[in-house]
Amino acid sequence: MVLFPIINKFANPNNPTGLPGGKRRRLFIPPSTQFPLFLYGEGDDQRSFLSLIETSSSVADEEDVSDAASVSTSRSLPSTLNSVQNNDDQESFHSWLLEEHQRRYSALSGDEDEDDENNIVRALEERRKKKKSRRRSSDRHNNRRRHSEVSVLSSLLEDEQEDFATLKTSYTQEFKTIVRYSIPLVITFLLEHFFSIVCLLVVGHLGKNELAAVSLATMTSTITFAIFEGIATSLDTLCPQAYGAGNYELMSIYVQRCTVFSLMVYIPCGLFWWNSSVVLKYVIESEIVLKLTNQFLRILCFGAPAYIFFENSKRFLQAQGIFEAGTGILFVSAPINIFLSYFLVWNPTYGIGFNGAPIATVINFWMMSILLTFYVKFIDGNKCWFGLATFKDIFQKWGQLSQLAIPGIVMLESEYLAYEIMTLFASYFGTTELAAQSTVSSIASLAYMVPFSVGIASSTRIANFIGGQNIEGGIKATRVALCLAVCVACLNCITLFTFKRQIAKLFSQDEEVISLVVKLFNPLVSIIQIFDGIACVASGILRAQGSQKIGGIINFVAYYAFAIPLALVLSKMGGLKLIGLWIGIGSGMIVIGITEIMVILFSDWEQIIIKAGLLNEFGEDDVDDEDDDDDRRGRYRN
Repeated sequence: MVLFPIINKFANPNNPTGLPGGKRRRLFIPPSTQFPLFLYGEGDDQRSFLSLIETSSSVADEEDVSDAASVSTSRSLPSTLNSVQNNDDQESFHSWLLEEHQRRYSALSGDEDEDDENNIVRALEERRKKKKSRRRSSDRHNNRRRHSEVSVLSSLLEDEQEDFATLKTSYTQEFKTIVRYSIPLVITFLLEHFFSIVCLLVVGHLGKNELAAVSLATMTSTITFAIFEGIATSLDTLCPQAYGAGNYELMSIYVQRCTVFSLMVYIPCGLFWWNSSVVLKYVIESEIVLKLTNQFLRILCFGAPAYIFFENSKRFLQAQGIFEAGTGILFVSAPINIFLSYFLVWNPTYGIGFNGAPIATVINFWMMSILLTFYVKFIDGNKCWFGLATFKDIFQKWGQLSQLAIPGIVMLESEYLAYEIMTLFASYFGTTELAAQSTVSSIASLAYMVPFSVGIASSTRIANFIGGQNIEGGIKATRVALCLAVCVACLNCITLFTFKRQIAKLFSQDEEVISLVVKLFNPLVSIIQIFDGIACVASGILRAQGSQKIGGIINFVAYYAFAIPLALVLSKMGGLKLIGLWIGIGSGMIVIGITEIMVILFSDWEQIIIKAGLLNEFGEDDVDDEDDDDDRRGRYRN
């Protein structure tokens, strides 16, 4: 059986043009199957890869290895998902992944049976050691990493490991776990949302120009930070799957690679913030407001790297099931932020006025990052930290990261910008409508934190099962997540509908504004929260599956090809004003929720599991670096 004839040319070591640098493509051979996956050679002398294994029992050095020996030493993953097409091959590949997973956990617990190691793997290990002996120049770095691995291994042996491959779960257990994960996340996101409110409250009393400037600067920074949050969503896929597979060192590499990637993306964003007046002068007429906005953003430039580090590190801990770290840190930093904001703005002796607010925010971001670092170092989470990765590990495979990060950015920015566009439309209807829209948007954003937390908790749990090749556990966690999404979304709907007038009075004392807010919640915006909550959790499930691209396309098309045009038509041409805006946006949320749920219900779990296996064994689904593979395969044999 030949899946792809052209791959045979890549596999042939005598073909120097097969791959750049003359490297051989290493192909997957399942541990047991009745059929050969590939045929080697052409014409009457075709032989299967499996037949070559049977006739080859020794491995020579890399320089004079034969065709047969080369194949016999290649117990590797498939180069692409297409290499595992039919059911027999999928079952064999899945079995192989489970064997590797079990062997890794056995090695961590010290129960690995030496008799189960096959000759091929031992030969690979010997060749790996020979190669390392020829790299004495870099031995100092390798010694440091091996020392780190030994220390982490000792800490792992002290605690019982949760093996997601063999974990037999139930719907009740998954419900309790996801709820337990979600509660600290709700508190964390509410506290994070509170920081921008502190800026508005503290600066707002300085004057209307200062209030307008901080509002515009906050909106600009929020839209920009959504880019880095979108990039960090790639870790919602990569880190939990790697943790579920027991590939802890890969988690350490992932978080560092994502952080450096985000910092590279931040360079143009930081330049935009520094020179924001060049662009914002077309939006702001007041020179004073423009100058103050630019000042705020210039100071905030120094805190953005700390924000990026904090967001990525949070994902690193969440992948390990550690959700309370961010909550504890924010409980410490939030009161300090309030004190610093008031002190630096209003203190008669040391206060510096308007600029004190962004300075307090910058200090807060760095304090959060430092506290999170101390948490990993001294409390929990360091079992997956293997020290600073090499330059090569950090700067390679950015294509894989981009394939997850870019759709993640699209998913978040689509909704963020949609709300800002609604606010812009509302400004054309009058002051009352603008105030009401701002109030409703703020309330909806706060309510959104609850399903958003459930979505992240569900994403982590499902991705753990996917990484552990546990289809049954992943499906159960997905079903529980969808049920929780409906429950939480309905709870938001009932709360907003029941207490609409009381909530409106918290934001405004103007009776016209209050009446319009009540009218919007009775029941239009309340019902929309049901579909918004379901869509939010569904997006988290898609991230767990590594399907950000599908989610990004659905969000972008639903909002900008359907929802916003409909909102514009209903609000202006139909004369419905704010009600028309929310009908349009709400229709988009309904489309997103229904479409994403349909995608989830008809997911091909076999393909999802195989894709995760490819990522977690060698860090990508396109294995082409022989030395790297030998190193990574050998690390868990020691």
